[in-house]
Amino acid sequence: MASIKGAPEGGIIAPLRQSPQTAAASVAEGMVDECPEPILRLSPDGVILFANAAAGHVLRHWRVASGETVPAPWRDVLAGLMAEKNSTTAVEIECEGKLYDLRLQAVHSPGHVNVWGQDVTEVRRAESEARRIVHHDSLTGLPNRNLFLDRLEQIVRQARRAKVMAAVHLVDLDYFKEVNDTIGHATGDELLKAVAERLRRIVRDTDTIARLGADEFAVIQGDLKESEGADTLAQKILDGFKKPLPVNGRDLDASVTVGVSLYPYDGEDPQQILRNADLALFHAKSDSRGGYRFFVSKMNETVQRRRAIEQDLRVALERQEFALYYQPKLSLKTCHIGGMESLIRWRHPEHGFLSPAEFIPVAERSRLIVPIGEWALFEACRRARAWQDSGMAKMKVEVNLSAVQFREKTLVETIKWVLDAIELEPECLELEITETVAMSDIEDTVQVFKNLADLGVSLSIDDFGTGYSSLSYLKRFPVKRIKIDKAFVSDIGTEHNPGAIARAVTTLGHSFGMEITAEGVETEQQLSFLLDIGCDEVQGYLFSRPLNSDDFRSFVDTFDQTQPAVAAVLRRQR
Repeated sequence: MASIKGAPEGGIIAPLRQSPQTAAASVAEGMVDECPEPILRLSPDGVILFANAAAGHVLRHWRVASGETVPAPWRDVLAGLMAEKNSTTAVEIECEGKLYDLRLQAVHSPGHVNVWGQDVTEVRRAESEARRIVHHDSLTGLPNRNLFLDRLEQIVRQARRAKVMAAVHLVDLDYFKEVNDTIGHATGDELLKAVAERLRRIVRDTDTIARLGADEFAVIQGDLKESEGADTLAQKILDGFKKPLPVNGRDLDASVTVGVSLYPYDGEDPQQILRNADLALFHAKSDSRGGYRFFVSKMNETVQRRRAIEQDLRVALERQEFALYYQPKLSLKTCHIGGMESLIRWRHPEHGFLSPAEFIPVAERSRLIVPIGEWALFEACRRARAWQDSGMAKMKVEVNLSAVQFREKTLVETIKWVLDAIELEPECLELEITETVAMSDIEDTVQVFKNLADLGVSLSIDDFGTGYSSLSYLKRFPVKRIKIDKAFVSDIGTEHNPGAIARAVTTLGHSFGMEITAEGVETEQQLSFLLDIGCDEVQGYLFSRPLNSDDFRSFVDTFDQTQPAVAAVLRRQR
């Protein structure tokens, strides 16, 4: 007696009997089993009642055999089908490299589910290729304008939810027409491919690159926290095309011009953002090719000014445009000037004196702060030694170290070399870093502090109270001084701040054997309070602004005569 392969008694077709009806059924049985597409029958609880030979892909995907039960997710599908009348559903699965569209139909009486499968691998591949052709540039393989706008819309939605920025960079290949006219369109096409490949190497994998048409490309830069990130990428793109592009065995020089627009400043929808980037590109090309420009006038001016500052900083040392000013520090124990903080100033040839707040961040980002900081260190030590040689009493000169300087591996060697070259005693130099820098890498900070302390120089932490110092870490630092930030001094005596923080910092520092300096002292009331709580040293406009070296010398020589108000406060407290 014949039966369908793998089917139990009473399967999809009844067992063969010697009759015309069963003979016909036997023919049907063979047809089902030889069908090239999967055919199965499942019980309502998921037992495989029948599976033809072509269903082997599906069974291996489920990791079951005929007579066994399908995985749990499929049993949930079956239960849902049996719960409804005349219900059908379709599920697409991938089995051994092929895609199958499975159609499931519930047969409520006698109660089972028939499954017919269809191999749709080639259909889906054709559909995918069609989508690729519709959404990608045929020459470079990059997304085209349609896909670019779709991706930009997605990025804008994400940026809106995350409350961050996004940028569009339009990148135009300079003088591309001349390439086509002189070398030929075939070479021009290869050049465009090389441009696409160069852009792929420049931007992040998460950014989208597109070819919008002709010689115009675009980059979507997402998840921006600040506009400087867009400025950085624009410059990186320009720098990336300073090297020739390999085309057909030759190196072709190529430059690009970039226009940048930002979400949400330059538009809320993709089309508007793209239009504004195009306008920025137009102006960039009008100015001079090979550069970039932001759309927003104010932001563009800010970025361009910062770029100009960076360029001018690169020659400022050579042109001797920097100067050090010195703010006196008054010892409340001796009532004399015991030291000074050196503060850098830049005499810009066009803009006059620039605030450190404007150029120091630029110097740090470009790492120009390292040579500038070394100059400031050398000049401060040289001046301190010159004052000693002229008969002034020894005073401690304080030099600020930026985060970039502090993490330089050669910092200790540089300081030692400066002290040796100038023959300045280490105890006459105090190095200052901010609390935030000190706490950014505790173990490294402890080691650097130890190495510096071994040289014999003093160490201080500035802006104390504005960061997040842990007392347990503070005790590990070989620091001799804590500086109370101006923010905690300026409101002393007011309801907002009765001086509790200044008092707490002073008490804390003294308990660790440290001295306390208060910055930004501007009133006699503040000075009296700081005297009362035992502060060791003060500096501020109450008795002196930062001074050039000549004025500082005069200030020290005449301090007792020119500061009667300060002297009176000090006498009253004693």
